[in-house]
Amino acid sequence: MPTQPFSETLFEQFCSRHGIPCKPIPTRLVRTPDFAIRLDGVTVICEVKQIDPNAEDLAELQAVSSDEATGRFVPNRLRGKLKDVSGQLKTACLSGHPTMLVVYDNTPFKMYSVHLDVVQAMFGAHSVTMTTPKEGGAVPIVSEPFFDTNRGVTPRQNTSVSALAILDSGSLSELKLRLYHNPYASVVLPPELLEALPVEQYVIPGATTVRL
Repeated sequence: MPTQPFSETLFEQFCSRHGIPCKPIPTRLVRTPDFAIRLDGVTVICEVKQIDPNAEDLAELQAVSSDEATGRFVPNRLRGKLKDVSGQLKTACLSGHPTMLVVYDNTPFKMYSVHLDVVQAMFGAHSVTMTTPKEGGAVPIVSEPFFDTNRGVTPRQNTSVSALAILDSGSLSELKLRLYHNPYASVVLPPELLEALPVEQYVIPGATTVRL
């Protein structure tokens, strides 16, 4: 029997600690979500994923452990988790249930779940445009920052995901969720269902502007 991923174990611990009914969804031939939870009488369907260390992460950890200087470009691995989940939550969405993608960063440095990466995974690369005036020697004009390409959620993409939640852990008592509502969700996850829990809601339903 396959070992339960650490992310799922932590999520069940989070729910148990805070009195949230949490029921595993039986595995079928087609891909199914992981859990159904109850929040104030509302069933929320959850898919739990984790980001595991890759070769670059392990090499960096070894370098740091050996007191070697190290540095590299850190890709946005969260975006792939978001783009891969919509099909698993579609049936729940069509049934009128709010849904939640829960992601746990299982890497040593937790570098893939920082706020900026979450926002860019959802809304696109944080970008600026630079315009050089025709007059020679003039200072280039830099635009206000905006979200550009590679969006994970749009009015036509991943609308079955009501919210993206990052599961943060220290000790068991410090387990908490950072929640980012999908402004384009077909079914909204009401924010008030989570107000009594250790959940920080960084993006509310319908909001497309985000503080970085």
